[in-house]
Amino acid sequence: MREMAILTAALLVAACDTPAKDQTVQGDSSDAMMNETAMDGSANDGMAAGETVTTANYVIKAAMSDMYEIEAGNMAADKGQSPQTRQFGKMMVNDHTKSSQDMKAVLEQAPPASPPPARLDAQHQAMLDRLESAEGEAFDREYTIQQMNAHRTALALHEGYANTGEAPALKAFAQKVLPVIRKHHDRLNELSGTVNPIGAQPGNGMTGTGLPSTSETNR
Repeated sequence: MREMAILTAALLVAACDTPAKDQTVQGDSSDAMMNETAMDGSANDGMAAGETVTTANYVIKAAMSDMYEIEAGNMAADKGQSPQTRQFGKMMVNDHTKSSQDMKAVLEQAPPASPPPARLDAQHQAMLDRLESAEGEAFDREYTIQQMNAHRTALALHEGYANTGEAPALKAFAQKVLPVIRKHHDRLNELSGTVNPIGAQPGNGMTGTGLPSTSETNR
């Protein structure tokens, strides 16, 4: 009887220990999967300089960029407070309409495995919604900030595919688009001096980019 009691107790201990170990393993696996997903999500937010860009990602991001730039540019041409903002918006519509058409022509010759998106994603739509709700100088500030961020991302995207792209025709397209994106980027640096970007604190003489405002430098 004593040996039977010892055996029964041992079996009970083993039965209690096993689920706990299984739960620990499962918990570790779930944590690892969540961490991996979080890393993938952060990597897909933008392209780092020199990063390898897959053809599928390039097509999606380039098409999304063109769609956003055309819609935002139309808003800027219509709602811009300053002539510079309106002129820049018109340039965005013209240049990104052309790049969108050029990319479509390339894709017609060699259709990708996944077609380019037909509509904006939630992130870009939210950016347009902010522009829609802004008026006057607030619109110019919001538009300029969005454009500076968008063109930094676009430069990294097109440079990445121009350097490491797999599809020759799309790689040539990226190389052709790069000078246009750089021109936009340089023009934005000039334009940012004519508006006080969102995030600046009134009266401190600093813009949202940490640069002195025009009024401060002219004193």
